[in-house]
Amino acid sequence: MLLAAASVCLLFALLSRPYSTTYRYAGGLALVGHIAFSVGVLPVLPYEWDIALFHTNALRILAGGATDPTSAVDAFATFQALVYAVFGADTTTLSIVNGLLAVLTPIPLAEVARRLYPDLESTDGLVLAILFFPLPFLFASLPMRDALSTLLAVWLLALVVRTFDERDYWAGVSAVPLWGALFMLREELAFIALVAALAGGVVALTAGRDGLSIRALVAAAVPAGLVGLGLFATVFPVDSLNRRLQYRATGSAAYLDGMAYDSWLDVALAAPIRALYFQFAPFPLHVSSAFDVLAVLSLPLLVVITVTGAVSLRQRRHQSVVALTLGVFYVAGIVGYGLVDANFGTTVRHRGIFVFLLCVFSAPVFERWYRALYRRVGSAFATERRSRSGFDAHAENE
Repeated sequence: MLLAAASVCLLFALLSRPYSTTYRYAGGLALVGHIAFSVGVLPVLPYEWDIALFHTNALRILAGGATDPTSAVDAFATFQALVYAVFGADTTTLSIVNGLLAVLTPIPLAEVARRLYPDLESTDGLVLAILFFPLPFLFASLPMRDALSTLLAVWLLALVVRTFDERDYWAGVSAVPLWGALFMLREELAFIALVAALAGGVVALTAGRDGLSIRALVAAAVPAGLVGLGLFATVFPVDSLNRRLQYRATGSAAYLDGMAYDSWLDVALAAPIRALYFQFAPFPLHVSSAFDVLAVLSLPLLVVITVTGAVSLRQRRHQSVVALTLGVFYVAGIVGYGLVDANFGTTVRHRGIFVFLLCVFSAPVFERWYRALYRRVGSAFATERRSRSGFDAHAENE
């Protein structure tokens, strides 16, 4: 455990050197927070999640057991077994490593924000928001696949938007193996990224980076929508969709339970409300546990970043291709996950990456708030120094 903590701290110190002072200090503080949570809080929490499932499979693989190449559980358990081989077979060591992955996540997201808003002066405010957003912070430390899959997904998005923004086709080529790694961990995120890349690619070819005409929008929406619907129907036919829905709609944290899909018309009608639940639930009347209270306290933050994200996209100059790519990823994600998630715990855990995308959309607002706070704190310290200097001079005169 000590070796894992020391190793991730050293690795973060090396990897963060090229980036801003704000990120280095805030990221270091966040990493310490993740380690403290992993060591002191996680072992006493009364929740199990899927920790035992991944741990058992990792021990099996570590012992030389066979793996299923089509199993997402085995894919992550293989990574977990590698961590165990280096630092010891303890879920706490994986939790500490996940903390490092979590504090690296703002790097590609900041790159995405700079491409979305070319006039953005800095991304320090965005980085702070992503590092310390409460529930994603908590779930990133869990010894499961969320931290790794989120980092791979946002890294993939960064490469995709770089391909469109700079016409850097080598970035597109390098995204292919990354897409494969994400597909092994979370095939649904990989499919969503594929649909988003298709939409952005069509617009990049027909309208360029800076303008998005109605014709280009329609041209992008039709093939992307058809491909997305085809992929979703292939992976989740109605019967499979119902089975997943009923499996997750259990326990005291279930919501919209009793719902079932009889046809694709039912799916289409249910999609908007279930997407809203996925993005914002639980609501105040759903509170039945301490976890629900924590989730509900985050609801105002979700509402704020949703509104500020929409306002920023409307008022700030942005790259249309990047905005469309991210927008398709976001909408397809909350609709797709919303149709199969029916449990508050699962929903809050799965939506972390989409919360980060809302933060990216809100990057100009976060930067304005950060600059205002920075000036206010700097002014307060300057006033305090002047007061002390005056007091010292008065004392000397006395």
